[in-house]
Amino acid sequence: MSYFLKPDTEAFIRSGLAKSAFRNSIYADMPIDFYLPQIHSTRTLTKELINVLVKLYHAHDAYLAFYQPYNLVYSSLKKSNKAAPLWHKIMTFAINDPKFLDINQLTRQSSELSIVAAAKFLSKFFVNREYFKNFEDKQELYQKLQKSLQDLDPNSPQAQEIRKQIEELEEKVEEQDARFAIDAVNEALEAVQGYMENSEAAEEAATALGGPGGSWYTKEALSAWSFLKNPDEFRKRVKILRLARDYFSRFMAITPTSLVHQQLVSFYGGTNGVTRMTSEKQLPDILPSELAVAQLGDVGRALLAVKIAQKQLMTYQRAAAIKPVIFVDKSGSMAGNFPYNDVPKISVAAGFALALHRKLNADVYLFDTECEPVSPAKVVETLLKIAADGGTDIDPVLEEIMRLGKKEYTYIIVSDGITEASESVLRKFEASGLAKRTKLIAVPPCSTRFNWTNLLMAYKNIKYVSDDITSVASFKKAAVSAITS
Repeated sequence: MSYFLKPDTEAFIRSGLAKSAFRNSIYADMPIDFYLPQIHSTRTLTKELINVLVKLYHAHDAYLAFYQPYNLVYSSLKKSNKAAPLWHKIMTFAINDPKFLDINQLTRQSSELSIVAAAKFLSKFFVNREYFKNFEDKQELYQKLQKSLQDLDPNSPQAQEIRKQIEELEEKVEEQDARFAIDAVNEALEAVQGYMENSEAAEEAATALGGPGGSWYTKEALSAWSFLKNPDEFRKRVKILRLARDYFSRFMAITPTSLVHQQLVSFYGGTNGVTRMTSEKQLPDILPSELAVAQLGDVGRALLAVKIAQKQLMTYQRAAAIKPVIFVDKSGSMAGNFPYNDVPKISVAAGFALALHRKLNADVYLFDTECEPVSPAKVVETLLKIAADGGTDIDPVLEEIMRLGKKEYTYIIVSDGITEASESVLRKFEASGLAKRTKLIAVPPCSTRFNWTNLLMAYKNIKYVSDDITSVASFKKAAVSAITS
């Protein structure tokens, strides 16, 4: 089998990989091709971060140093390298730094983490184009001086002068570049730890919110590139997702269990009274008079079993369950925090909506200027993409409520800023009688002085969230009220 590159071949030398600080043992019996995609990814990511295209051998060495086990990295380090002597010194400084061992424990055999570490290391080291050019110039000068020294009498004044220049250059490298290398290792370690911590938290939250088996959350939003490009924005996205997961759990806990029971029996709902059994789920509701036959011994128990099988028993008929349909405002303002709380509004609203979906089989919609039904996975994606822009239009929400048209449903709207309804939509909504079944959870700074909210006010169907330090707790009270009153 032939490979694109083989160590010590002409193609290998032309690629610049002869300048590597490592011997061929760094490949651990794998072909170079095996590592090239990740090496090129490291190089591309580094360019995205600092707009400097590092050399192939820079990306090669940085990636493999973090990817391969420390013992292999250390043992593969060349004693010297005439092709790139200063780079060899830099890699030696980095590998001998105690924190390099710490980071290697985290990154080894992980392509993703090794790319994060390598890109951060190279970005710190070659943070500006001028430094990158100066480093390459110093290395070229160093090579020329070494070559010139070989052709001179070691005792000649000229040779002594060249040796002095070499020593000064080496001292400068040790003073400046060694510090950069150690700082780069430290920043790489911080980046890897930060990325791991946030990625794990995001994955756990996404799985909990979207259900089992999901790797569907937005890869781009949680990628290594996103983290390195804008770590603060990355952490903000993870925070929104993590807090949504927290409030999802809280709303799961505080949703009244009576509603859950009603939801389970809604298959055979109706008005309170007595009805003929239609489902095994009604077994707990069989009338005591029907169960009395079981007191007649084996014959009675056999007769009861036959009646159950043939669904001939009479049961209590429970009131129909509420069927929640929840509309969550996904406009950019919802990414902001509740008043006086470090909690994003969209996190709490999404947690509430997904809890209703999980516990009461609620339909979930997201809206801004449009309104669409969504799955939990789509909610997670929205949490990771929500941006501080865009407006809100209530017409599509009211139109969807009228399209559904079920007067036994409970429609819940969560928004922090809404609009007037158009006259044509308002007239239809008023005529539909669905205002009686529509609740608004008004999140600050939401105003409720609109034509369509006046209809809700008549039924006391606006649940206000306080504009103070208690705003998050107030939302929870409003949410429970919206599904129970």
